Amino acid sequence: MAAWHKWLLNDLFVALEARVGVGGGALLEAARRFAAETGASGLDLATAPDNVAAQRLYEATGWKRGAFLHYSLDV
Repeated sequence: MAAWHKWLLNDLFVALEARVGVGGGALLEAARRFAAETGASGLDLATAPDNVAAQRLYEATGWKRGAFLHYSLDV
């Protein structure tokens, strides 16, 4: 039976000094391994439209931009 659940990476943050090395990529790889080990079908995350550095990292590590826009409502 196929897995149906995904892990959501929420409030993911990498310290500035770790961004220039392999810190961000290592963190994403650890999350990928955890998802695989727990039987998840995948991972989801979101970033700001102007966070180009993060988008480059995600795409360089195999992440695909989704087809949906995320909305929120503060009450």
